[in-house]
Amino acid sequence: MSIYTRDGLISKNMMIHSRQIKKQKTRSASFSWKAISMFLSLACVVFGFVYLVGMNDLIVKGFALKDLKSQANMLAQENQDLQAKALTLQSYAVLSPRLKGLNMVQVDDVAYFIPQTPIVAKK
Repeated sequence: MSIYTRDGLISKNMMIHSRQIKKQKTRSASFSWKAISMFLSLACVVFGFVYLVGMNDLIVKGFALKDLKSQANMLAQENQDLQAKALTLQSYAVLSPRLKGLNMVQVDDVAYFIPQTPIVAKK
């Protein structure tokens, strides 16, 4: 079967061939858009997953840091309490009654050695 156009006579085979070429062009064009959209969708999913994992890691580290800070504050408070207790036990009011029970003798005159000239040791 032949079709007559303004440019002339076109055979049926030429029309079929031209339709196949158009279909291939549209398929390749639609395939590339389809591939691009699939790639972008996959990239969004992957980056979303990486973001969630990163945020989870930061949140866990934040909780650990909070726990460590509270533990450091508790240890600092305990350290202050122990230093206060040590100062209390070293005070004169606590040591005075304990010294009386040891029967120690009080020193009246203390003599210190004062050299007249500086002495240097030689080998």
